[in-house]
Amino acid sequence: MDAMKTVIQVTAAVIVRDGKVLAARRGPGKHLEGYWEFPGGKLEENESPESCLERELAEEFSISSKIGEYIGESVYDYGEKVVRLLGYEVEHTAGKFELVDHDELRWLKMDQLTDVKWAPADIPLVEQYEAWARTAGYYSTSAVEYCRETSEFDIGDLYRPFLKHLSPVAHILDLGCGSGRDSKAFREMGHNVTGVDGNAEIAAWASVFTGHPVEVKSFQQLDYKDEFDAVWASASLLHCPETQLKDVIQKILAALKDQAIAYMSFKWGESPSVDERGRYFTNQTTQSLGFLLESIQDTEILELWDAETTLRDKPQRWVYAIVRKRGGQV
Repeated sequence: MDAMKTVIQVTAAVIVRDGKVLAARRGPGKHLEGYWEFPGGKLEENESPESCLERELAEEFSISSKIGEYIGESVYDYGEKVVRLLGYEVEHTAGKFELVDHDELRWLKMDQLTDVKWAPADIPLVEQYEAWARTAGYYSTSAVEYCRETSEFDIGDLYRPFLKHLSPVAHILDLGCGSGRDSKAFREMGHNVTGVDGNAEIAAWASVFTGHPVEVKSFQQLDYKDEFDAVWASASLLHCPETQLKDVIQKILAALKDQAIAYMSFKWGESPSVDERGRYFTNQTTQSLGFLLESIQDTEILELWDAETTLRDKPQRWVYAIVRKRGGQV
């Protein structure tokens, strides 16, 4: 990609209805005629992606919409221009679809997403959405089973390297708290804990289990500023798409007070993977995670290591890191 080219910011709506995803085909005479895409359009000056999508969907289809979770992004060089595509899950709230720039719409099941010829910039976003949806779907349908199982795991040994950096009473953000097992343990040690999980069903279970409210918020929606003494992200960031991971870690650091710490863990692997439950994993090695953390401003790596543990009666290698936020702007 030519570094001198202007990158055009474009939004894309992943509209889901009854488990099916909307694909729209570019009409005759249009750029990329005959290709299928997630509908959306170019951001105008001082316009947020969410506002852009609402406007574009109203203009292109005469519909009203509600913009949901950020899915991911794709950058593609078309030669004459470079497009950065920002994808969001979108709910169609009102209005009948009317075609302006497109000549056909299709509602595709998950196993039909490869049945159409997607525009090149949309292909990575299709793949990201599929991974995101399958992972989210597993946790939604298996929330109770998952929480019951993981609430009984004993990971006390993993607390020690984290806790040695904390004062006796610290404010901890348990990010991706799952069943609430760790939140409960930290509270019993005397710490103040804020629990957050991206899945509503899991958050509800954890709230009952811990006796404390758990906020429903995705990694990408983190908006805390200089609030916590520590962030505990145990086996949670491993579902964050690799393209978003640096930005999410920067949001974590922004949530920390100066000199505060963050703990994170990933399954060991040299490339992403999908397990037998359909969950997507952004795997790391100590080297890849080290490179990533070193690229983030005002970040000091305190500890970085890997170890093998037993999970569900099988050996599993993990990568761990503890980082400190140094003074400055993150």
